[in-house]
Amino acid sequence: MAESSETVCLAVKRLDLNDTEISDVISLNISKGDSVAEVTHKIRAALEPNDADLIFKLRNTQGHLIPLNGKIADRPSSPSSPLTLEVARRFQSVQPEPNSLTLTQFEDEMVKKLATIQERINQLELAEKNMTERRADRLKQDVFVLQTTVDFMTRRFEESESVHWNGMFIRYPLW
Repeated sequence: MAESSETVCLAVKRLDLNDTEISDVISLNISKGDSVAEVTHKIRAALEPNDADLIFKLRNTQGHLIPLNGKIADRPSSPSSPLTLEVARRFQSVQPEPNSLTLTQFEDEMVKKLATIQERINQLELAEKNMTERRADRLKQDVFVLQTTVDFMTRRFEESESVHWNGMFIRYPLW
């Protein structure tokens, strides 16, 4: 099935040449299945200076942007009411600036975050000093408890060494 080719009328407004009014009306044969690249190639061929740096904006009769593909063949257009094609250069209306990020809010937030991180580091360093002191105190307490337990056990062993069996109990058993 061969796709039919429709004639589309475009009113060209050359913003790249500082024209504010429509300068020319061109007619293009566009198939319904044409891709964006094919349509832009046909437009570039129809325009006299075939410059690759040009940007095309297609607008309907109400002034709304419409996609630049083969479906524009379905839209009604005639030399009396054409679609508007605006031709502009890249960055024509806006001058690009070099990438220089000076975000004061970002800087303020980063300074605050850095200050909080430094404060947390200082607190950890103080806690580490206190931790070593607390650890030493805890070790002293544990050693003291162990020493008292060992002393108690040695006293009991010494007492049990002096006891010998006489063949009877000194105290009556509880059973």
